[in-house]
Amino acid sequence: MKIYCDMKYNLKYLMFGLLAFAFASCDKHDKMDDLVHVGEMAPQVHWTIPNTVVTAGSDVAFSVQYYTTEEEASVSHLEVWYDVHETVSKNVSAPWVVSTPYTVASEVSNIQRISTCIKTFEHKEDNYNEKERAYKFEDAFPTSNTLGRVKWNGTEYTKDKLVANFGENFAQNFKDSLYNYLVSNPDAAYKDFAKLVATDSIWNAELFAPYKMTSFDENSQTNYDHFVDHVVPAPLDSLFQTLSFEDLIDDGKGGLSISYSRGYLINAQLKCLDTKGTAGLTKITSITLN
Repeated sequence: MKIYCDMKYNLKYLMFGLLAFAFASCDKHDKMDDLVHVGEMAPQVHWTIPNTVVTAGSDVAFSVQYYTTEEEASVSHLEVWYDVHETVSKNVSAPWVVSTPYTVASEVSNIQRISTCIKTFEHKEDNYNEKERAYKFEDAFPTSNTLGRVKWNGTEYTKDKLVANFGENFAQNFKDSLYNYLVSNPDAAYKDFAKLVATDSIWNAELFAPYKMTSFDENSQTNYDHFVDHVVPAPLDSLFQTLSFEDLIDDGKGGLSISYSRGYLINAQLKCLDTKGTAGLTKITSITLN
């Protein structure tokens, strides 16, 4: 009898504990509900840009369709934002290097300007389209004429362009690195210097002859020419320095093997804002400027 009473007593408290836990859980759930805030419904907006390649300084045409389902707010206005990306490409080579082509090339892209509001468009009730059940209009936003593409090659080369676009020390650095490249592989460099003798009037066979040696290659069973002791002779350094930067990049066809280009790309987005400040966003569209 005692055992039964104890079990009944314990069961009573167990049920009480379960009920208390249930009420506590409900109370916690209610508090979580109090902390939840339903987000504002942003305006729905879609735009179309028919031409994504435009001339710098010209306007970019677009059409837009938008609406809002937010009961406590209406559309306020629309804004076009875009950033500006710059890409610079440089390429310089020494065409007379026949052993292994020698080229200095680079392409660098960076953000020239972070995304900024470019133009604001007024929301007009007159733009409402009953059939589409949305607002629609066509307009355009501007681009800067300072973002036009800059491009030139060897036929348009000037020293002023070289300094402005490659830097004041580029010509000497190119010459130094080219010479170091040649002397690092003297047997291959012999062919390059030999070609330079044949194509440049500053050089001649008499100056070059003392440094020439012919050997027999056991593997190929043929003779080949190379520098004496397989080392580029020191006197060739001073002769090499008599060449100008333009001599080194002469393509042998009346031009120079050098090119430069700088171009810009904008990433544009349209924002539709309501009277609460909530914004609906279009997809980002990339536009190339020429």
